[in-house]
Amino acid sequence: MPRKAVAAILIVVLAAGAAVYFFVWKDAGKEGEPALYHYAIKNAFVTNVKESSKLFKATVVLVVNEKGLDKLLDAEQYVIRDTILFILRGLTEGDIKSESVQDRLRVSIPQSLNDALQIENVVSVYFGDFVMQ
Repeated sequence: MPRKAVAAILIVVLAAGAAVYFFVWKDAGKEGEPALYHYAIKNAFVTNVKESSKLFKATVVLVVNEKGLDKLLDAEQYVIRDTILFILRGLTEGDIKSESVQDRLRVSIPQSLNDALQIENVVSVYFGDFVMQ
């Protein structure tokens, strides 16, 4: 068999293998995992630190498990902001300096938002800014 024919067959086999991987196996492990979507809250949260003269600033991105919640979340901005500010206002300097504060907030903020919005779709939060001045 000529070398050009072997090379052509090899290229076709590699392309077929790549196509199978890309369309079949690549997402095989993800089937049981729920899809997650992100909703960035437009304005930063700035609040006083409890029992302190310092200010605290945080930007928050909500992680939700259902596509298409943007309209609901846009309409409920005042509830979202009030709920998060209430939680952040309760933090002391010691809380904010704690290594585990963000992990605790990743649990308490979604629980409070789900209660306030009467949904069960907020599963976590990400923080952009997380600064005390």
